[in-house]
Amino acid sequence: MFRKILFILFTIICFLFLFVKSNEWKSLFKDTSKYQSIELIGRGDEFALLLNNNIQVYSGEFDTSHKIQCHYPIKKYNPKKILILGGGDLLAARYCLEFPQIEKVTICEIDEKMVKFAKTNEIFKKITNDISKNEKLNIEIGDAIEFVKKVKKDEYDLIIEDVEIDFTTQNQEINRGSFLKMCLEKAKVFSGTVPDHSFKNLSLEQDFKEINDIKHLFKGIGFTESEFKEIKSVLDTKTIEACIQNYGDIYGKEAYIVIS
Repeated sequence: MFRKILFILFTIICFLFLFVKSNEWKSLFKDTSKYQSIELIGRGDEFALLLNNNIQVYSGEFDTSHKIQCHYPIKKYNPKKILILGGGDLLAARYCLEFPQIEKVTICEIDEKMVKFAKTNEIFKKITNDISKNEKLNIEIGDAIEFVKKVKKDEYDLIIEDVEIDFTTQNQEINRGSFLKMCLEKAKVFSGTVPDHSFKNLSLEQDFKEINDIKHLFKGIGFTESEFKEIKSVLDTKTIEACIQNYGDIYGKEAYIVIS
């Protein structure tokens, strides 16, 4: 009887050990660039891309997130030429180029190693549909903030802001008001995301809703008073839509803003 109890306890311990091990995140890829550490981790069917140990892409998030960020403005405004600022994981490009009417997508990404990873990693080749081989995609390696300064007015119909400046070691001394103003002067439609660590006391529905109290919105996503003043005159002539999506404990919340 005693041996039987020991056997049962041993079996339970082994099962618990295997269960814990199977639920541990494992490193699948790791590299370091001039701007950030890049690591892909996995656990069962889940995976996550980390930049400087901050989660950038999660298997339970990326599809919904990029459909909101890319599909929504494309379906509503029917752009032909799109500029993606950042987006070195190539996911935004994949979702933009699902629409046959898109003539050109340009990515400006500062980190060449990030782009190389997305082009060659089997998981990312799969989830991006190997989009780097699409002839409509042009990838520029450089600072997206500097790149957009040189863009001609109406050269692009839609600008998608996907710059993860919070996570990298690039220059972070940027006035977000003047940067957004510059983007809106170059393209008729702007689509951007805001991670949950940048907004406080902001509650929005999951579906896009037109925002009337723009000062409250921009204060809620972390704009300072001076940054808001920088952009207010331009925003007064625009339609602003926003929503928040909650992806759970691993990825958290993300806000989406479309300005047209």
